[in-house]
Amino acid sequence: MLSGSDLSRLVERAREAGELDARVRTLLPEGLGAHVTGAAFHQADGEVVVLVDSAAWASRIRFHAPELVAQLAPRYDGAVTRVRVKVRPA
Repeated sequence: MLSGSDLSRLVERAREAGELDARVRTLLPEGLGAHVTGAAFHQADGEVVVLVDSAAWASRIRFHAPELVAQLAPRYDGAVTRVRVKVRPA
């Protein structure tokens, strides 16, 4: 059973993931953001994982990975060092 603090941390992580997902969508050029199905920040290795709905869109979004790192890093005090794109159909 989850304790109150465990549940609070889980809710906070879900909120942060939702905010990151929305931010990634808005940072991408028009039309690409619609293919993002989720995003998560792995603080231990400085990696943002962006989930997309198909391999074709993954390639296009990978092209924008350096720009995403540059735009996301300030939000996370420079901790974002890499963006990895993975396919996860909706």
